[in-house]
Amino acid sequence: MIEQTKALTLSSVRFQESSLIVHIYTERFGRRDYIIKGAFSKKSNKASFYQPLNLLELQVYEQPNKNLQMIKEVRIDHPLLSFRIQPRKSMILTFLTEFLEKVLKDDEIGNSELFAFLTESLLSLDAMNENYNCFTLQFMIRMSHFLGIGIHSGKMLLEETEVSAHIDPALVEAVDQLIVKDYHEAPSFNLYTRRILMDKILSFYELQIQSFGKMKTLEVLRNVGNPFKKH
Repeated sequence: MIEQTKALTLSSVRFQESSLIVHIYTERFGRRDYIIKGAFSKKSNKASFYQPLNLLELQVYEQPNKNLQMIKEVRIDHPLLSFRIQPRKSMILTFLTEFLEKVLKDDEIGNSELFAFLTESLLSLDAMNENYNCFTLQFMIRMSHFLGIGIHSGKMLLEETEVSAHIDPALVEAVDQLIVKDYHEAPSFNLYTRRILMDKILSFYELQIQSFGKMKTLEVLRNVGNPFKKH
């Protein structure tokens, strides 16, 4: 049956000579894997549609019992232009792609509220020209609520992840600010504070999601161009 849905590309892998297997999160059906035949043929530019975190509009042949689905038509729903030309945003995109691959599991039922959150978050980042050093922190905090492991306060986060009995009240306040502030009104923290908060949030995910593991792209963020560096 041909169905229409909005979608978000997660990742892709080349298959045989000219095809592509794409991992996509769809608004209506949750996570799906699609095979794109002829994606790399000389007469086609199909592969360009499936760059990480592209926001798409799809017509698909929806067959719930198949591991690999097929796409009939595809178009870019919202072009995220700044992600492709700004190196710091490109590194954030790489980090978010790995993060979403870890937390968005196979699902037969879509979640329109989650999809709206993902779309609105990416569009917000695309529109921001400055002061987005805390974007990934805010994004992961907000995402936790859609996964049933919500980070509700700084005190709660630090109690879950702190190995010592002492909880720094300044860090509690910092997390609370991240929770209540909009992306465009993000607080300005120094590099040291942002790194501690990143480690705490990732530790929380590791504790709550057994398969989460370590983020390979974290060191890329920290070592290449230092995207957490304060303006």
